[in-house]
Amino acid sequence: MATLPFASSMRSKRRAQKRVEVLITFSTWIWPPMERQRESPATFLALPSLRITASLILATAGVAFGATLCARGNYRDAALSAMAALAAAVLIAAPISVQTVLFTWFATTPLLSFYVRFPTDRSILTYNRLVFALVVVMLLVKSGYPATATEPAAVASHPWNASERASFSVARFEIAWALLSALALASALARSNNAAYAIRIAIDTFWLPLVAFHVAMNYLDWQKSGRHLLLGAIPLALFLFATGAFELATGADLLAYKGSELVREGERRVNGPFAADSSFAIICLILFLFLLAAPKLFRVRFDRTGKLIYACAVAGAGIGALLPVFRAVGLALVLSWIVLQWPTEHQNRQAWFRAAARRGAPLAVLLVTIIIAFVGWIAATAPSLGGIRLTEPRSAYGRLASWRGAAEIVFDNPIFGVAHANYADYYDATHYYAEEAPEEVLETKAGDSPHSNVLWIGAELGLTGLSLYLAANVCLFLMGWRAVKRARDSRQRLAASCLLAIVVAYWIPGLTLASGYYSDLNLYFLFLAGALNRFSNPRTP
Repeated sequence: MATLPFASSMRSKRRAQKRVEVLITFSTWIWPPMERQRESPATFLALPSLRITASLILATAGVAFGATLCARGNYRDAALSAMAALAAAVLIAAPISVQTVLFTWFATTPLLSFYVRFPTDRSILTYNRLVFALVVVMLLVKSGYPATATEPAAVASHPWNASERASFSVARFEIAWALLSALALASALARSNNAAYAIRIAIDTFWLPLVAFHVAMNYLDWQKSGRHLLLGAIPLALFLFATGAFELATGADLLAYKGSELVREGERRVNGPFAADSSFAIICLILFLFLLAAPKLFRVRFDRTGKLIYACAVAGAGIGALLPVFRAVGLALVLSWIVLQWPTEHQNRQAWFRAAARRGAPLAVLLVTIIIAFVGWIAATAPSLGGIRLTEPRSAYGRLASWRGAAEIVFDNPIFGVAHANYADYYDATHYYAEEAPEEVLETKAGDSPHSNVLWIGAELGLTGLSLYLAANVCLFLMGWRAVKRARDSRQRLAASCLLAIVVAYWIPGLTLASGYYSDLNLYFLFLAGALNRFSNPRTP
């Protein structure tokens, strides 16, 4: 419920009218009531007949496809495809908004991505592809009815809606990322050894995150409904911590994707519900930063039970980021937290450093102490859980050797690289199946992975792709930096600081890991980046 603080004078009453806090009680945790916006441009189709027709066509096609699978004896995939088609038909028939679909996706994709895919291996239909295809269809059909967005009631409730529907505008980051995505897709089609696999990676890793960013920045009302995203992030953080802790304790991979390994080189590499341990660690780190900022950002107050659950979620996300035992993630946790503490009340740099030293130093010391204690405990009591990798310098030597090998590939193929998703094949062909020996650093051989986002893009897409990748990320960083400078209030400044923090959290591990190769991380990263950019500057198109 919304509560207004008591004001005894006319001035304090006017201030109270501007400040509205939302009290979240335990009863809203099971399923938060989504705000229904009768005339919102995010609501799909105001014409019931067209909704029903589209849903019937989709349901019929899904059932027919399931019937063909049943005829082949593939009953599991038939049931999943029919259920997915019926669920999409229900979403189309009901007056459900894009906001509801995306918030549901945000909280459920780690689990449902494992179950909703067809076929199970080399999937053509996946949960993420279905969700964002549905979102695109909803927005395209809605754009065909501009009258709904220009009615007086709609314009009064959302002042920016009419201008948004009148013209399609994109940010500089989106232009650079779209060019990078087009280059990756063209490289996959023209030069990849396994075109089908490379196309899937190009769509999931580049195109879907671009759609997530654009929709989050242009079509969602974060001022009014951001608290629903917070309520989705809390159970998500608890779920990720629970799966990661279970895998670390038991050594059992709960949601095992083909090709993912929980135990590598005798060590447990916790990956939770994702295919890669790097995705698990960095997503937990991004959630940790978002959860720290969200209550102040959306003016949410919890009751006593809610405070306990919220504290557990924040702690779970922070600890979950450390479970895979990446040194770069631990460093990113400390540095991104410092960036997040960018003050909301100070404008100049000297004041910020004084405030950081006074308020942030004790917590920073506590965080560093916890990290050192956690790493020391793993190294001393459970080497198989990752202690060997932390204390053995050979892992660092192997990383240096991998970087050296990747850099040589970049210089050998400087324009367009070796083609998207061709790095491992190219490295094997030029080293293991040729006379050239693998790169070594202090008798430690390089692997067939570049172990760096920068070197991965440079090796597979050449300096052309690398320049686009760097330009896109620089534009994203400048979005947050400029938003901090021109913020009009503390909430906008906090949103901009959180955007900068998650950019730092994404980039620091990405310098030593090819973490951007996996779509889950890019989807969460760019979705939250678009949301925070919109919140920090509501007039940004």
